[in-house]
Amino acid sequence: MAGLCLIAFFLPLSEFIISAAIFMLLTNWFAELNFKTKFKRLFEDKSVLIFLLIFFVHIIWLINTHNFGYALKDIRIKLPLLALPVIFATSFKLNYKQIYLICVFFIFGVLISSVVGVLMHHRELFSQGDFNVRQLSVFISHIRLSLMSSFSIMLIIYFWAKKIFITNIYLKIFSFTILLWFLIFLGLVEGFTGIFALLTAGIFVILLKGFYSKNINSKIAFISLGVLIPVISFWGVFNEIRHFYKPTADNTLLEVTAGGNNYFHDTTVCMLENGNPVYINICEKELHWAWAKRSNVGLDKTDSKGNPILHTLIRYLASKGLPKDAEAVLSLHDEDIMNIENGITNYRFAQPKIISDRVYEIIWQLDYYLKGGNPSGHSLSQRIEYLKYGLILSYRYFFNGTGTGDIDDAFKALYIEKKSELEPQFRHRTHNQFITFFASFGVFGFLLIIIGMFYPIFKNLENLNWSFFSFMIIIILSMFSDETLETATGVAFFSFFYCLFIWGRENQVENK
Repeated sequence: MAGLCLIAFFLPLSEFIISAAIFMLLTNWFAELNFKTKFKRLFEDKSVLIFLLIFFVHIIWLINTHNFGYALKDIRIKLPLLALPVIFATSFKLNYKQIYLICVFFIFGVLISSVVGVLMHHRELFSQGDFNVRQLSVFISHIRLSLMSSFSIMLIIYFWAKKIFITNIYLKIFSFTILLWFLIFLGLVEGFTGIFALLTAGIFVILLKGFYSKNINSKIAFISLGVLIPVISFWGVFNEIRHFYKPTADNTLLEVTAGGNNYFHDTTVCMLENGNPVYINICEKELHWAWAKRSNVGLDKTDSKGNPILHTLIRYLASKGLPKDAEAVLSLHDEDIMNIENGITNYRFAQPKIISDRVYEIIWQLDYYLKGGNPSGHSLSQRIEYLKYGLILSYRYFFNGTGTGDIDDAFKALYIEKKSELEPQFRHRTHNQFITFFASFGVFGFLLIIIGMFYPIFKNLENLNWSFFSFMIIIILSMFSDETLETATGVAFFSFFYCLFIWGRENQVENK
């Protein structure tokens, strides 16, 4: 129990302590001896052996690997996929109170990780300057922490529904405060993967509750709510798209500035800011001398993000619906000048971002990318490029795969071969766990992994509850937008809760 609680608590806090705690469990496992009984349990439960295929595929596909350094590193990261299922499946089973006590340790670990991040960066977060929200996750990837926050919310809701631990009004208030904090944190960290996974898991639970409810009024209410949430979400996104293309200014092509200088227009560049075309009504001559009156940073320099400050100024003026001339620059407030120097391209991003701002950024990236813009530095359009190259590799290595250690080298070579527009520092792998598995191990290795991942669920279906399915929905959705099982934290998070819920507890039916 000490080892399990350590892993749960430090999942969002420390890779080193997670590894030490797993080693602690292994040491305990060997010290218990009784190997005959343990191996008998292991080989009696075929679902454990099939799950181990996920790890052993990585071993088998060393056959066609050339980069053994990378392969051994990858196998080391995947070791929890071997150790944890064996430990859970062959050890004494835990009861429900022990299982959910472990979950409580996990929730408090996530709480500490998120609070520490906000406390360390609260000044930058609530200042008017630009701030990278990834820094709010101090100990692990912000994507992984957003997933853990989402799962923590689902666990708290499960505790409410089953009246586990939360037995009086004070604990209800305390748990609700924690839940509310996690929701706020997801918004602050812009954890779109976590938010989407949370919404999907929540809808699943609501619909499940509706389908199994015997009261007709409750059934209608839950099913209606489960349908209404995605409808409202899609309507919100649709509204953001509609507003994105709705200009906030007239945008008539002007000929001469108030100072008598000619405007320049480039209608071939279709970049928009708040619905306004960026590269129209530009008088660069006036921009230079007017900017010199407002800022000590030359217009031929770069902003704090390393982008040409002239480009940032033009986009910022477009976001306000202003022509790009001296009169517009002189009308800006001092805060606007600071925003431009800090690399803020749209005035709406000067304040702490909200979810609608992040949706705007996503729409902007897609619009710019689909119009032929360079995807470098834009997270969503880069992911589309990664997916494209991942599919090419999956096709090329359809049967054999690249091998356990060669996927990274294969991506690098393909970027060079295709003369990718992505700048070298942005050339990463596919950010899709399923495509990574397919490209690495080919169709046969991919199918073995999928069977290993899902067969134990169907085999143990009657002993699983919706807290586990919430976890799996969050994990699977994360695998479509990230390589969840390619990092030590991601592997530990997946394998720990997967094995805990499937093989770690007694096979008893919960109180309905």
